[in-house]
Order: sequence, then structure tokens, then C-alpha cells
Amino acid sequence: MNVKTKKEKSKVLLFTLPALVIYVFFLIVPMVGAIYFSIVDWNGIKGSPLEYVGLKNYLDVLVDKDFIISLKNMFSMVFFSVLFHTPIALLLAVAINTKFKGYRFFKVVYFVPTIFPLTAIGLLWYFIFMPNGSLNKLLELIGLADMAKGWLIDPSTAMNTIIFVNIWAGIGYYMVILLAGLTTIPSEIYEAAEMDGASPAKKFFHITVPMLKPIITLCILMDIIGTVKVFDLIFVMTEGGPNGLTNLPTTLMYYEAFRYDNYGVGSAIGVIILIIALVLTVGSELLMNRKKE
Repeated sequence: MNVKTKKEKSKVLLFTLPALVIYVFFLIVPMVGAIYFSIVDWNGIKGSPLEYVGLKNYLDVLVDKDFIISLKNMFSMVFFSVLFHTPIALLLAVAINTKFKGYRFFKVVYFVPTIFPLTAIGLLWYFIFMPNGSLNKLLELIGLADMAKGWLIDPSTAMNTIIFVNIWAGIGYYMVILLAGLTTIPSEIYEAAEMDGASPAKKFFHITVPMLKPIITLCILMDIIGTVKVFDLIFVMTEGGPNGLTNLPTTLMYYEAFRYDNYGVGSAIGVIILIIALVLTVGSELLMNRKKE
């Protein structure tokens, strides 16, 4: 649509104005506020004095061992989410797209976890992994009682268990996106490949994957951004325990700002999360675009 006249430009501006106002008030203003509060010492209570401390909050955060642990946990979650989410979702989407008998049932089964809030999913798996939960009961029932343990309170398994739940919860979401992408690939291309004697594996790697590259890239970017922002899953399943070993920067930010009354430190962590999300997103997009070239 070519917008040439002033009247048309005014109409476009009129339609975009509400979204722009919401964007500024609910995203830009809080972001600027977080940057401001990150350079002051404040307990977060209205009327309390604010003391300018410069970059002290950032320096305190960057040398804090709890924050370093939370960073390691976050990068671990991002790595395994990207490693498993899109590849598994792609394989499931390809399988369901063949429209085998009963494919609608499996489509619903895989998609169901995505319609529940992450809080509900966290609670569901909490009751499965708790010391007297379903998993340990099952292990005892099949004679593997030695393997039963407190999955969410044992330092060796707590974070890995949460990473597993995060992967499980997201696969259906990316599967639906990739399934929609598969419907855009003309069937004639597959028919021509079959006539040339191409195997299913060759069709997958030489037709499906290249033609879905833009959507796969989108899924990976969404995965990175979504995983960096995970908060509710940790909060419901472990609250950052045991001894802060499953904290993410998001949960640490919440505790500093609203439990320990260090609003300045909490804001500094929030700004660091924003920078990390921007770097990971822009970096991964540049990397994938370079591969395309």
C-alpha cells in the first residue's frame, strides 16, 4: 500500500497511535525507569531517600557468586533449549505433516502443554519430582528404588530437572509454528524429488530444512528470548533452591528487589538481563544470516 497524501498519512498515524502509546508507557518508560533505579541505592518503598551510587550496583552484582551461578544456569538453559526444542519440534512436525492415521490425536497431545501457563506446568512436574512424588513411587514399583531421590532438592539433579521440564513445555509450541511452515512447501517439489528417487532423509535435508530456514531461525530466536526470561518455572518448582543453585538472573532480580529491599541491585540485574538478551538475539541472528550468505 502506497501512502502518498497527507490524509492517508494521518489515517495511518491515527491507527498506529494507540499501539505506540501502549508501547511507550508499558515498555519504554519502565525500561528507562529500571536504568535510573539501577544507579541509585533505594529500598523500593515510596518516600524513602534515593542515594546516587553510580555503577556500584552493577559492580556488586558482577562479582556476586549467586549472580554468577544464576548466569551459568541461564546459559545452560538457553543452550539445551536451543539444542532440543527446534530439532525435536521439527521432527514431530514432519511426522504429523505426513497425516498418518490418528495424527490429529498426537497433534493435540503435543500441543496441550503449550496452552497451560508455565506456572501450572511447574506445579504439575513439582508433584512428579518431589521426594514422595509419582516418579519415585514408579521407580519403587518397578524395583529401581535405589534410583529414587529428591530430584528438586539434590544439587546434582535440581537444575537438570528444571531444564528437562522447560524443554518438555516448549516443544509443542515450536512444533505448531513449524507445522504451519511445512504447509507452505508445495507438494510438487516432494513429488519431483520422489520421481528422481530421493529418499525420505534426502527430502528432509535438501528440501524441508532449507525451505524452512527462515522459520527455524525465528523459532531459535524466540527460544533464546523466551528462555532468558524464564521466571515462573523456577519460582514454582524450587524457588531458586537448594541454596540458590537453581536461581536464574530473573529470580535473583525478584528476590533482590522485593524480598531483600535492594531495588537498585534488582534494577541493575534487570538491565544486565536486557543486555544479555539483546546480545544473544542480535548475535545469533547475525550468525545465521552469515551462514545463509
